[in-house]
Amino acid sequence: MIDREFKDAVRKSWNESSGMYDHCPGHGIGKGDEKDAWMQELSRNLPGPLLRVLDVGCGTGAMSLLFAGMGHQVTGLDLSEGMMAKARGKADAENLLLELRTGDAEHLPFDDESFDVVVNRHLLWTLPHPEIALKEWHRVLKNGGVVLIIEGIWTDRRFLSRAKRHLSNGLARIFGQTHGGHYDEKVRSQLPCDGGMPEETLVSYLDHAGFTGICVRDLMHIRELQKRELPWYQRFAPAMTYYLVAATKMN
Repeated sequence: MIDREFKDAVRKSWNESSGMYDHCPGHGIGKGDEKDAWMQELSRNLPGPLLRVLDVGCGTGAMSLLFAGMGHQVTGLDLSEGMMAKARGKADAENLLLELRTGDAEHLPFDDESFDVVVNRHLLWTLPHPEIALKEWHRVLKNGGVVLIIEGIWTDRRFLSRAKRHLSNGLARIFGQTHGGHYDEKVRSQLPCDGGMPEETLVSYLDHAGFTGICVRDLMHIRELQKRELPWYQRFAPAMTYYLVAATKMN
């Protein structure tokens, strides 16, 4: 599967699912305790008060809107115009300013040292070339800038874990709670971290890309807050791990 064909398939998948994406708990950001928890975690490693932030793979704008709400200048980038249309609508409703651009997380359309922060959530494991993406994110960060990556292990590929997730996804489809966006086997075969990215793998990628000061923080407390909103048939197939990794670019 050539790279262009892969990206076209991914774009098509998320365009088709954009209308339902935010209806699934854990994809949008809940109000109250969950929103406060996210803002606290995202603020812990920021290099300053008013920053230029790039949200790579911004989707419907969950991270973008949090940073914009904190007063930062935010640019969101995504392959899917359908997903970004939802982000625009939410930004208008909250009276927040976002710059949204169509683009590829592995080939950014920005100059060197353009941003203070690069953030993404649930993205890196979906990329065919995560090592290339991280070098690009390193390139567009200013010296002293920070990358914030939110990832997890969604399935450990053991029979019981896979059976639980298949059952949960099947029930979600029956009850109309699925967002789509599920890749077919041809696409999934191109993903080196299909099913989620282990912490040690991400740390290794960051180290090879030239980042320093790498730290990992557990986010399962946020997962527990999200579970309050999950229907019963999704609670028995939770993420195996959920974490944030912060790292710094130092020339």
